[in-house]
Amino acid sequence: MKRLFALLCLVVLLWGVGVRPAAAAIPEDVQKLLDTNECPVCILNEADLHGLDLASANLKIAVLVDANLVETDLHDANLMLSDLEAANLTGANLANARMNGANLLRTTLAGADLSGAEMTQANLEDADLSGANLSNAVMLSVTLGSANMENANLTGANLRGVNRSMVRFCNTTMPDGAIENRDCGK
Repeated sequence: MKRLFALLCLVVLLWGVGVRPAAAAIPEDVQKLLDTNECPVCILNEADLHGLDLASANLKIAVLVDANLVETDLHDANLMLSDLEAANLTGANLANARMNGANLLRTTLAGADLSGAEMTQANLEDADLSGANLSNAVMLSVTLGSANMENANLTGANLRGVNRSMVRFCNTTMPDGAIENRDCGK
């Protein structure tokens, strides 16, 4: 009964807040991240974090919509349940990052290192993973939609429960080491 009441309160609260466009990064949240390497449940929309060393950062449930994370070092970071929609992570180091349940809709991860990353139930729909290293990544029940995996390395990745029918594969190294060229020239 207590759970039902808590859920009802949350629904009423969210209904009262309404749907609003994403707010820009809160300067205090950006500073907190820079000072402590921790900022769970922070608002970092459109933040310019390009090239920073955020290794092992705690960004659990953070909101990083449209953030610039190009070439940022986020290896071993906690990004579980974070919202990275349309963020730019080109060339970022996300090796061994925990990204379970993260929203990566339309995110650019071209050339990113996601080796060993945990991404169970993450939303990677329409993400650009071209040239990304996803070797040994755990991608159980990930949503890919029409993600671009051209030239990506999926060697040893766990893709159980993943619908790959619309994913773009060209010169893609599959989990078993085979090269998939299904979509080359399209």
